[in-house]
Amino acid sequence: MPSTALTTGLPGCLLWPCAKSRHFHAFQFNCCKPAPGCTCNSAGQSFGQTQTDSEPQFAHLSRRHLLQIAGATALVLQRAPEAKASLFPEAVDNAWSSLGGGPSDLTFPELFLGTWKVQTTLVKVDTPLGPDFVPDLKVVERAQKEDLQHPQKYLVSFMHNNRGQVVMDRRFNTSQLVSLYLDKPVPEDVITWNPDNPNQLRMALPGSMTINTRVTRRSQETPTPDKINTSEYFQQIFETPGRPQAKVKASQCYTKYKFRSQEAADRQAGPAIVATQVISDYLTAYDGELQLIKAQNRPVVLYTYSMVFIKQRGMPV
Repeated sequence: MPSTALTTGLPGCLLWPCAKSRHFHAFQFNCCKPAPGCTCNSAGQSFGQTQTDSEPQFAHLSRRHLLQIAGATALVLQRAPEAKASLFPEAVDNAWSSLGGGPSDLTFPELFLGTWKVQTTLVKVDTPLGPDFVPDLKVVERAQKEDLQHPQKYLVSFMHNNRGQVVMDRRFNTSQLVSLYLDKPVPEDVITWNPDNPNQLRMALPGSMTINTRVTRRSQETPTPDKINTSEYFQQIFETPGRPQAKVKASQCYTKYKFRSQEAADRQAGPAIVATQVISDYLTAYDGELQLIKAQNRPVVLYTYSMVFIKQRGMPV
Protein backbone atom coordinates (compact mmCIF):
# COMPACT_ATOMS: atom_id res chain seq x y z
CA MET A 1 0.00 0.00 0.00
CA PRO A 2 1.62 3.29 -1.01
CA SER A 3 2.65 5.56 1.82
CA THR A 4 1.08 8.55 0.05
CA ALA A 5 -2.36 7.04 0.53
CA LEU A 6 -2.88 8.74 3.89
CA THR A 7 -0.90 11.95 3.79
CA THR A 8 -3.69 14.43 3.00
CA GLY A 9 -4.72 16.70 5.84
CA LEU A 10 -8.28 17.82 5.16
CA PRO A 11 -11.09 15.59 6.40
CA GLY A 12 -12.73 15.54 2.99
CA CYS A 13 -9.58 14.59 1.08
CA LEU A 14 -10.60 11.03 0.41
CA LEU A 15 -8.73 8.07 -0.94
CA TRP A 16 -9.94 4.72 -2.16
CA PRO A 17 -8.21 1.77 -3.82
CA CYS A 18 -8.03 1.45 -7.55
CA ALA A 19 -9.94 -1.50 -8.97
CA LYS A 20 -7.09 -2.36 -11.34
CA SER A 21 -3.91 -1.42 -9.53
CA ARG A 22 -2.39 -1.10 -6.06
CA HIS A 23 -2.65 2.70 -6.14
CA PHE A 24 -5.26 4.87 -4.45
CA HIS A 25 -7.38 7.51 -6.17
CA ALA A 26 -7.88 10.81 -4.39
CA PHE A 27 -10.95 13.00 -4.59
CA GLN A 28 -11.48 16.49 -3.26
CA PHE A 29 -12.47 19.86 -4.65
CA ASN A 30 -9.38 20.78 -6.71
CA CYS A 31 -7.26 19.45 -3.85
CA CYS A 32 -5.97 16.10 -4.99
CA LYS A 33 -5.11 14.20 -8.12
CA PRO A 34 -5.26 10.50 -8.96
CA ALA A 35 -2.39 8.55 -7.46
CA PRO A 36 0.75 8.75 -9.61
CA GLY A 37 1.51 5.74 -11.72
CA CYS A 38 -2.11 4.64 -12.07
CA THR A 39 -3.01 4.18 -15.73
CA CYS A 40 -6.56 2.91 -15.36
CA ASN A 41 -9.65 5.05 -15.84
CA SER A 42 -11.57 4.15 -12.70
CA ALA A 43 -10.88 7.47 -10.91
CA GLY A 44 -14.14 8.74 -9.54
CA GLN A 45 -15.64 5.30 -9.09
CA SER A 46 -17.50 4.76 -5.83
CA PHE A 47 -17.22 1.40 -4.15
CA GLY A 48 -20.21 0.53 -1.96
CA GLN A 49 -20.00 -2.11 0.73
CA THR A 50 -22.40 -3.93 2.99
CA GLN A 51 -21.66 -5.87 6.12
CA THR A 52 -21.18 -9.63 5.72
CA ASP A 53 -20.48 -12.58 7.96
CA SER A 54 -16.77 -12.26 7.19
CA GLU A 55 -16.27 -9.78 10.04
CA PRO A 56 -17.85 -11.51 13.05
CA GLN A 57 -15.74 -9.87 15.72
CA PHE A 58 -16.77 -6.40 14.53
CA ALA A 59 -20.41 -7.24 13.92
CA HIS A 60 -21.47 -5.36 17.06
CA LEU A 61 -19.33 -2.30 16.38
CA SER A 62 -21.26 0.53 14.78
CA ARG A 63 -19.70 3.31 12.76
CA ARG A 64 -20.02 5.52 15.83
CA HIS A 65 -18.16 3.00 17.98
CA LEU A 66 -15.34 2.75 15.45
CA LEU A 67 -15.08 6.53 15.36
CA GLN A 68 -14.91 6.71 19.14
CA ILE A 69 -12.23 4.02 19.17
CA ALA A 70 -10.23 6.10 16.71
CA GLY A 71 -10.92 9.08 18.92
CA ALA A 72 -9.45 7.18 21.83
CA THR A 73 -6.24 6.89 19.87
CA ALA A 74 -6.50 10.62 19.61
CA LEU A 75 -7.28 10.88 23.34
CA VAL A 76 -6.50 7.96 23.04
CA LEU A 77 -3.48 -8.68 26.68
CA GLN A 78 -0.58 -7.35 28.45
CA ARG A 79 0.86 -3.94 28.57
CA ALA A 80 3.12 -3.32 25.60
CA PRO A 81 6.87 -3.36 26.25
CA GLU A 82 8.71 -0.10 25.81
CA ALA A 83 8.72 0.60 22.09
CA LYS A 84 12.00 1.16 20.31
CA ALA A 85 12.41 4.58 18.77
CA SER A 86 12.40 4.82 15.02
CA LEU A 87 15.79 5.38 13.43
CA PHE A 88 15.39 9.14 13.21
CA PRO A 89 12.22 9.90 15.17
CA GLU A 90 12.88 13.54 15.90
CA ALA A 91 13.94 14.34 12.34
CA VAL A 92 10.90 12.53 10.93
CA ASP A 93 8.51 14.21 13.36
CA ASN A 94 9.97 17.64 12.70
CA ALA A 95 9.69 17.08 8.96
CA TRP A 96 6.07 15.99 9.37
CA SER A 97 5.34 19.11 11.39
CA SER A 98 7.01 21.36 8.83
CA LEU A 99 4.74 19.95 6.13
CA GLY A 100 1.72 21.30 7.94
CA GLY A 101 0.75 18.25 9.98
CA GLY A 102 1.04 20.17 13.24
CA PRO A 103 2.89 18.90 16.32
CA SER A 104 4.39 15.41 16.10
CA ASP A 105 2.11 14.24 18.92
CA LEU A 106 -0.24 15.66 21.51
CA THR A 107 1.61 16.29 24.76
CA PHE A 108 0.27 16.75 28.27
CA PRO A 109 1.44 17.91 31.73
CA GLU A 110 3.09 15.38 34.04
CA LEU A 111 -0.05 15.07 36.17
CA PHE A 112 -1.69 13.19 33.26
CA LEU A 113 0.90 10.41 33.53
CA GLY A 114 -0.45 7.02 34.55
CA THR A 115 -3.73 5.11 34.25
CA TRP A 116 -7.15 6.65 34.73
CA LYS A 117 -10.67 5.33 35.00
CA VAL A 118 -12.78 7.35 32.58
CA GLN A 119 -16.51 7.75 32.78
CA THR A 120 -17.76 8.95 29.42
CA THR A 121 -21.33 9.95 28.65
CA LEU A 122 -22.81 10.66 25.26
CA VAL A 123 -24.65 13.92 25.90
CA LYS A 124 -25.59 15.08 22.41
CA VAL A 125 -25.98 13.81 18.86
CA ASP A 126 -26.28 16.33 16.02
CA THR A 127 -26.87 15.92 12.30
CA PRO A 128 -26.06 19.47 11.13
CA LEU A 129 -26.83 18.80 7.44
CA GLY A 130 -29.97 16.82 8.13
CA PRO A 131 -30.75 13.09 8.08
CA ASP A 132 -30.48 12.84 4.28
CA PHE A 133 -26.70 13.24 4.58
CA VAL A 134 -26.24 10.52 7.21
CA PRO A 135 -25.07 7.23 5.65
CA ASP A 136 -25.88 5.17 8.77
CA LEU A 137 -29.05 6.81 10.02
CA LYS A 138 -30.12 3.76 12.03
CA VAL A 139 -26.88 3.96 14.00
CA VAL A 140 -27.57 7.61 14.82
CA GLU A 141 -31.17 6.91 15.78
CA ARG A 142 -30.10 4.04 18.02
CA ALA A 143 -27.50 6.26 19.70
CA GLN A 144 -30.17 8.90 20.31
CA LYS A 145 -32.61 6.38 21.79
CA GLU A 146 -30.32 4.00 23.68
CA ASP A 147 -26.96 5.64 24.37
CA LEU A 148 -27.70 9.24 25.31
CA GLN A 149 -27.05 9.94 28.99
CA HIS A 150 -25.88 6.35 29.66
CA PRO A 151 -22.37 6.51 31.21
CA GLN A 152 -19.73 3.97 30.24
CA LYS A 153 -16.45 3.28 32.07
CA TYR A 154 -13.09 2.13 30.81
CA LEU A 155 -9.38 2.75 31.41
CA VAL A 156 -7.08 5.13 29.57
CA SER A 157 -3.37 5.59 30.04
CA PHE A 158 -0.76 8.28 29.45
CA MET A 159 2.93 7.40 29.13
CA HIS A 160 6.37 8.88 28.46
CA ASN A 161 7.75 8.65 24.94
CA ASN A 162 11.50 8.44 24.36
CA ARG A 163 11.74 12.23 24.50
CA GLY A 164 10.34 12.24 28.01
CA GLN A 165 7.05 13.81 26.89
CA VAL A 166 3.72 12.68 28.33
CA VAL A 167 1.60 11.30 25.49
CA MET A 168 -1.44 9.04 25.17
CA ASP A 169 -0.84 5.32 25.22
CA ARG A 170 -2.91 4.83 22.10
CA ARG A 171 -2.33 1.11 21.97
CA PHE A 172 -3.62 0.53 25.51
CA ASN A 173 -6.51 2.99 25.06
CA THR A 174 -7.64 1.37 21.81
CA SER A 175 -7.56 -2.08 23.41
CA GLN A 176 -9.68 -0.88 26.32
CA LEU A 177 -12.37 0.70 24.15
CA VAL A 178 -12.59 -2.22 21.74
CA SER A 179 -12.90 -4.58 24.71
CA LEU A 180 -15.72 -2.42 26.06
CA TYR A 181 -17.71 -2.50 22.84
CA LEU A 182 -17.11 -6.19 22.11
CA ASP A 183 -17.78 -7.07 25.76
CA LYS A 184 -14.70 -9.29 25.88
CA PRO A 185 -10.96 -8.72 26.33
CA VAL A 186 -9.02 -7.72 23.23
CA PRO A 187 -5.27 -8.41 23.56
CA GLU A 188 -2.94 -5.55 22.86
CA ASP A 189 -0.84 -7.73 20.58
CA VAL A 190 -3.43 -7.26 17.81
CA ILE A 191 -2.63 -3.53 17.84
CA THR A 192 0.56 -2.14 16.33
CA TRP A 193 1.67 1.34 17.42
CA ASN A 194 4.95 3.09 18.20
CA PRO A 195 4.84 6.03 20.65
CA ASP A 196 7.85 7.57 18.89
CA ASN A 197 6.13 7.40 15.49
CA PRO A 198 2.58 7.98 16.73
CA ASN A 199 0.70 8.91 13.57
CA GLN A 200 -0.14 5.36 12.50
CA LEU A 201 -1.99 2.63 14.35
CA ARG A 202 -2.98 -0.76 12.98
CA MET A 203 -5.52 -3.10 14.55
CA ALA A 204 -5.97 -6.59 13.13
CA LEU A 205 -8.30 -9.11 14.74
CA PRO A 206 -7.66 -12.70 13.62
CA GLY A 207 -10.01 -13.68 10.80
CA SER A 208 -11.75 -10.32 10.90
CA MET A 209 -11.39 -6.71 9.87
CA THR A 210 -8.10 -4.82 9.84
CA ILE A 211 -8.23 -1.09 10.55
CA ASN A 212 -5.35 1.21 9.67
CA THR A 213 -5.68 4.61 11.31
CA ARG A 214 -3.45 7.54 10.43
CA VAL A 215 -3.52 10.99 11.95
CA THR A 216 -3.28 13.43 9.06
CA ARG A 217 -3.34 16.72 10.96
CA ARG A 218 -3.34 17.79 14.58
CA SER A 219 -3.15 20.90 16.70
CA GLN A 220 -3.30 21.82 20.36
CA GLU A 221 -3.48 24.98 22.41
CA THR A 222 -3.34 25.97 26.07
CA PRO A 223 -5.78 28.87 26.50
CA THR A 224 -5.13 28.96 30.27
CA PRO A 225 -2.66 27.06 32.49
CA ASP A 226 -5.39 24.59 33.53
CA LYS A 227 -6.86 23.90 30.09
CA ILE A 228 -5.73 22.08 26.94
CA ASN A 229 -7.64 21.93 23.65
CA THR A 230 -6.62 19.26 21.15
CA SER A 231 -7.72 18.42 17.63
CA GLU A 232 -6.79 15.49 15.39
CA TYR A 233 -8.02 14.64 11.92
CA PHE A 234 -7.62 11.01 11.04
CA GLN A 235 -8.31 8.65 8.18
CA GLN A 236 -9.12 4.98 8.52
CA ILE A 237 -8.77 2.21 5.96
CA PHE A 238 -10.94 -0.82 6.67
CA GLU A 239 -9.85 -4.09 5.08
CA THR A 240 -11.96 -7.25 5.37
CA PRO A 241 -11.01 -10.73 4.14
CA GLY A 242 -12.98 -11.66 1.05
CA ARG A 243 -13.64 -8.09 -0.04
CA PRO A 244 -11.74 -6.79 -3.08
CA GLN A 245 -11.75 -3.15 -2.00
CA ALA A 246 -10.96 -1.47 1.28
CA LYS A 247 -13.15 1.27 2.72
CA VAL A 248 -11.95 4.71 3.78
CA LYS A 249 -13.41 7.01 6.43
CA ALA A 250 -12.38 10.48 7.55
CA SER A 251 -13.14 12.04 10.92
CA GLN A 252 -12.04 14.56 13.53
CA CYS A 253 -11.64 14.26 17.29
CA TYR A 254 -11.72 17.56 19.20
CA THR A 255 -11.22 17.47 22.98
CA LYS A 256 -11.23 20.23 25.59
CA TYR A 257 -9.51 19.24 28.85
CA LYS A 258 -9.69 21.05 32.18
CA PHE A 259 -7.43 19.80 34.96
CA ARG A 260 -6.15 20.48 38.45
CA SER A 261 -3.57 18.91 40.73
CA GLN A 262 -4.32 15.55 42.29
CA GLU A 263 -3.99 17.15 45.72
CA ALA A 264 -6.69 19.70 44.89
CA ALA A 265 -8.91 16.93 43.53
CA ASP A 266 -8.42 14.84 46.67
CA ARG A 267 -9.30 17.74 48.95
CA GLN A 268 -12.66 18.10 47.23
CA ALA A 269 -13.13 14.36 46.55
CA GLY A 270 -13.53 15.08 42.86
CA PRO A 271 -11.82 14.30 39.55
CA ALA A 272 -8.46 15.73 38.57
CA ILE A 273 -9.41 15.92 34.88
CA VAL A 274 -12.68 16.57 33.08
CA ALA A 275 -13.14 16.88 29.34
CA THR A 276 -15.62 17.47 26.56
CA GLN A 277 -14.98 15.51 23.37
CA VAL A 278 -16.64 15.96 19.98
CA ILE A 279 -16.20 13.31 17.31
CA SER A 280 -17.17 14.50 13.84
CA ASP A 281 -18.09 12.08 11.08
CA TYR A 282 -17.44 13.22 7.49
CA LEU A 283 -18.69 11.72 4.26
CA THR A 284 -16.35 9.86 1.95
CA ALA A 285 -16.62 8.75 -1.66
CA TYR A 286 -18.00 5.45 -0.42
CA ASP A 287 -21.06 7.32 0.84
CA GLY A 288 -21.82 8.72 -2.61
CA GLU A 289 -19.89 11.33 -4.57
CA LEU A 290 -22.87 13.63 -5.11
CA GLN A 291 -23.54 13.77 -1.38
CA LEU A 292 -19.85 14.30 -0.78
CA ILE A 293 -19.81 17.35 -3.04
CA LYS A 294 -22.96 18.75 -1.45
CA ALA A 295 -21.53 18.32 2.04
CA GLN A 296 -18.56 20.59 1.15
CA ASN A 297 -16.24 19.20 3.84
CA ARG A 298 -18.80 19.75 6.58
CA PRO A 299 -19.45 17.06 9.20
CA VAL A 300 -22.67 15.09 8.86
CA VAL A 301 -22.82 13.71 12.42
CA LEU A 302 -21.44 15.16 15.66
CA TYR A 303 -21.19 13.05 18.81
CA THR A 304 -20.50 15.03 21.99
CA TYR A 305 -19.20 13.27 25.10
CA SER A 306 -18.68 14.43 28.67
CA MET A 307 -15.69 12.75 30.33
CA VAL A 308 -14.45 12.44 33.92
CA PHE A 309 -10.99 11.05 34.77
CA ILE A 310 -10.25 9.38 38.13
CA LYS A 311 -6.62 8.39 38.84
CA GLN A 312 -6.03 4.67 39.41
CA ARG A 313 -3.56 4.53 42.25
CA GLY A 314 -1.03 1.74 42.50
CA MET A 315 -1.10 0.94 38.78
CA PRO A 316 2.20 0.98 36.86
CA VAL A 317 3.14 4.19 35.06
